[in-house]
Amino acid sequence: MGSTSLNLIWAVVVGSVSLGALFGALLVRVLSETCGRRNALIVNGIFNVIGALCELFARSAKSPELLIAGRFILGANMGLTSGVVPMYLMELTPARYRGAAGTLHMVAVSFADWFSLLIGLPEVLGGADLWPYAFALPGLPALALCLILPFCPESPKYLLMTKGNREAAYSAIEQLVGSDQAKAVFTDLIRESARDKSPNGTFRELFTSKKLRLPLTVSLFIMFAQQFTGCTAVFAYSTDMFMNANLDPQTARFSTLAIGIVYFLFACSAPILIDRVGRRPLSLFQLVACLFSLSLLCLFTGIQQYAEAAWASYGTIGALILYMCVYGVGSPIPWMITGELFNQQFRSTAVTVSVFFAYSMAFIISSAYLPFQQLVGVTFSYLPFIIVSIVSIFVLYFILPETKNRDVNDIVNEARARTHSVSIGSPWHAVTQEGREEMRRVLDDISEGYSSISN
Repeated sequence: MGSTSLNLIWAVVVGSVSLGALFGALLVRVLSETCGRRNALIVNGIFNVIGALCELFARSAKSPELLIAGRFILGANMGLTSGVVPMYLMELTPARYRGAAGTLHMVAVSFADWFSLLIGLPEVLGGADLWPYAFALPGLPALALCLILPFCPESPKYLLMTKGNREAAYSAIEQLVGSDQAKAVFTDLIRESARDKSPNGTFRELFTSKKLRLPLTVSLFIMFAQQFTGCTAVFAYSTDMFMNANLDPQTARFSTLAIGIVYFLFACSAPILIDRVGRRPLSLFQLVACLFSLSLLCLFTGIQQYAEAAWASYGTIGALILYMCVYGVGSPIPWMITGELFNQQFRSTAVTVSVFFAYSMAFIISSAYLPFQQLVGVTFSYLPFIIVSIVSIFVLYFILPETKNRDVNDIVNEARARTHSVSIGSPWHAVTQEGREEMRRVLDDISEGYSSISN
């Protein structure tokens, strides 16, 4: 083949994962509502094994088409997993442990990130002969998932609120907490179900309902803010960044592995911090710290490039390490907060939209970053992330509610109070306790007025 044909196939191979993730994100609502949360993960695991087998035999079959198909399937697994796993874990877990459960998914992802970097090294499985085994390795945990999950309970919330099966829901609760506590947990679930008797929400209702507009905006904006911390670009091009800091290619690869391990270690702190600190403070801390790290990265890269100061390369390396530390602490929040902003009726629908939006942003940023970097240079390529991060921090500071141990209605009321304060030109009023309580009273009075008119 000529270089043009090879480059085209290479581009399709690389992009097939992102396209598969977008497709998988669209399946979150369909599979999680028709099959259930647990069974959707079993179906996902089966296709994961099929994708891994395509990767394994692509080289021996001399088929780039098989390689592309396998990567597309594994990408779809990523998209589906990102939506269903946090939702399943959070629906299984009591409210006081909900935050920790929601973060475990991203802790596992951060482990997989550095482990994939390890097995992709030429010294491990990344060589010319062994790379099919590296690509096929995800099939092993997927196979284990398919064998273990049938013995795990389905989400009691799904069984009761979506399927209306009280006996199956009670049985799942007994399996989770034991017969002694099952009755109390089931009673709480019945109360929650009584407040939420609506049928499953559609995409049209999600986008057209005025009462859902605010939580949807918050969930998408926090996902947008995280993607524009530059995480996609840093993960995709960290080796190039280290090489720009005058490291040789081999050292740059090992440095990328090292910051992947650092990211995992700091992500492990998220389950501990999220219920102690809260979602809102932790999310704002992550965004501010990532902004600071990106600013340092831009500064040291500029000094290194334009002032030709050799010492600045150490600053660049330090800024990258700092970035991975602070990013890991709050990285799970955007992936789990959508499940807390919506009730059972719209939860799977909203998660589908949120995950699809996240992978769309990741695909756009990863595709556009390198051409943009070649256009403006390495130093100025960080400026869009810095500017958008400043705006995102300012906006989320005023509109992002705390969701820890709170009912969906209470969360949405706080978000409405914050937005109302911004709309009347008093944004600082929203961040004080007195201001929020006053806004809640006003909104409750308005809601009661509408109810009396309707009656």
